[in-house]
Amino acid sequence: MIDILKELRKDKPDAVHIQQELNMYGGGITVLLFPLLLFCIKLLHIRVITTIHAAVYKKEIDKRFISLFLMKPPWFMRPFMLTFVFNCLFLLISWFSDSVVCHSYMLQDILTKDYGVQKYKSWVIRTIIPKVKGLTHSKDAYFLVFGYIVRRKGLKNLIDEFSTFHRNHSNFKLILAGGSIPGQEQARDEVVEYVRRKKMNDYIIFTGFVNKKRIDTLYKHAYAVVIPAYISMGSSGPLYHAQSYGKCILASNIGHFKEDVKNNINGILVDHTQWSEKLSLVVDNQEVTSRLEQGVRNEAKKKSPRIIATKYRDMYHSLLK
Repeated sequence: MIDILKELRKDKPDAVHIQQELNMYGGGITVLLFPLLLFCIKLLHIRVITTIHAAVYKKEIDKRFISLFLMKPPWFMRPFMLTFVFNCLFLLISWFSDSVVCHSYMLQDILTKDYGVQKYKSWVIRTIIPKVKGLTHSKDAYFLVFGYIVRRKGLKNLIDEFSTFHRNHSNFKLILAGGSIPGQEQARDEVVEYVRRKKMNDYIIFTGFVNKKRIDTLYKHAYAVVIPAYISMGSSGPLYHAQSYGKCILASNIGHFKEDVKNNINGILVDHTQWSEKLSLVVDNQEVTSRLEQGVRNEAKKKSPRIIATKYRDMYHSLLK
């Protein structure tokens, strides 16, 4: 934080744009320090724009919610306490920010209705979907799940459903490309052990963290991309990656996915007990897969770098005029 403030004093910008995301960068101390950083920037007479990437309705914060994020919650961690922390965090962010950016209308609704973020300050600007060049039309027999191996994705449920699907499609594999968040390594260990118990080691592959070249290859040749989740806290990074590659997308029928995916037009929204059925649908009906891929490409055009950059330019001009 000190380094940021030193650099801002030296550069003296008119405005600074900061990204805030829960559970990804740093721990509890970082969460507490974030509003202090914004307050100090305001003391330097610099306008502040904050993008908030994740939040949930207060009614969703319960013991199960805590267990999805903390392997061994401390004895004092209770839903009411977490609700209080989130309330203070987002309210202070709103106070110390001149503008607040959200990537979905659902997130804007959560922040303004449950956490006191002033609606007049909030902007909904979608995430850029850059088109990947050199795409291939060849597909290999695997589904790709990209991202951290964490409890909130409900991977054990997906594994159960994939096992059922695999009985009639034995040539297909499920590739889980990603590592674990520091402090949540146990979540990955649980999933690895579950695959072993299901005797699916040869068909469910863990790659660990992957570099740009490797993930590029995995996306290009995947038959389809699967994005499971038990809880949706914000617009999905893996979803935007899949859209960049123009892939057929199957995503959990919850939260932000229902805003970002138009069912049977640019993807398929899947209930927790339907993964086997929907995986079979796209494998057995290639015309469905092709139609959904075209829908993904059409949707991606609406969020091109030029279009989204124009929205940010308008926001900055509005703030600085």
